[in-house]
Amino acid sequence: MSDSASRPGVDGVSPAADTELQHFGDVHEYVAALEALDGLREIQQLKTLARTGIGPGQSVLDVGCGFGLETHRLAALVAPGGRVVGLDHSPAFIAEARRRADAAGIDASFEAGDAQALPFPDAAFDASRAERVLTYLADPEKALAELRRVTRQGGTVALLEPDFDSNAINLSDRLLTRRVLAHACDSGVVNGWLVRDLAHMLRRAGFRDVHIDTRIVLFTPDLAYGYFGQMGRAAREAGVITAAEAAKWQGELDAHYRAEHLFATIGYYLFRATAA
Repeated sequence: MSDSASRPGVDGVSPAADTELQHFGDVHEYVAALEALDGLREIQQLKTLARTGIGPGQSVLDVGCGFGLETHRLAALVAPGGRVVGLDHSPAFIAEARRRADAAGIDASFEAGDAQALPFPDAAFDASRAERVLTYLADPEKALAELRRVTRQGGTVALLEPDFDSNAINLSDRLLTRRVLAHACDSGVVNGWLVRDLAHMLRRAGFRDVHIDTRIVLFTPDLAYGYFGQMGRAAREAGVITAAEAAKWQGELDAHYRAEHLFATIGYYLFRATAA
């Protein structure tokens, strides 16, 4: 769900979604994983906080909307009289978001576009949000400048991003685990450490009153099995670990999954700020 490049992704999925696919397998598995991630308690807690202050009659922009999971919720909050626009780099996701909105009778509009060059006039929105977008951009501050431009003075922005270096899993070989997870952080996204500088970036982009909330997100066994399994395969393909180490990684992952002993987490951060 990114706007980081112009080349088409797999089956129309955006380039950064294409990158995220490294951790799953195919488009359908990826979409199912996004829905499962959206349903996790800690993610929903942060999303609820991100909606603070959004109400009837407001105009809201949802950047990196994917197939509209959060956009649909925002549309219910701004009714009557409000407007919600979802934007994503992927035309395939936008088409699916429109299909789901039409099927559910949800009043929201969706556009394909680039977070670094938003196709909207200045001060067009009362509130803007982006979820798992900035981590994938080569120039996240350009996207922040665009979010500031389209958000009216006194309006709000909410950004939800993970710290990819906070991935944790209960596999026994510490050195092997550190190598696999470090490779995933450094190669799976552009800015795996983005959250560590994001508050400063927001202030520099023209936002004030930055508030930060965080949750340690606990993966379901199915999510953890697919996500961390593909991390091992990607590390092997890149030559970061040997074939024997990859077999050890997957073997222990299999055993933990079968025994219902799998434990895996990642840190997520919500940044909220006001347009100065």
